[in-house]
Amino acid sequence: MRITLLFTALFLAACAQDETDWPNLLPIEDVLAEAPAPTTDPSPALESRAAALEARAAALRGNVITQGSLPGY
Repeated sequence: MRITLLFTALFLAACAQDETDWPNLLPIEDVLAEAPAPTTDPSPALESRAAALEARAAALRGNVITQGSLPGY
């Protein structure tokens, strides 16, 4: 029991010594104003990625084992 109290006291003492300041908070409008505007349209890349994923899903669906598809089961 004493060792638990000792470690708890040491932990709390270590936490109490932390005197760092909180970060400065900025309004969201200022943050958004500094963000660069997107320069390219991501639609073609997203469409090609979606097509590739759909093709992969279709290929994976091809060999599904169902009940009754294996002999003896």
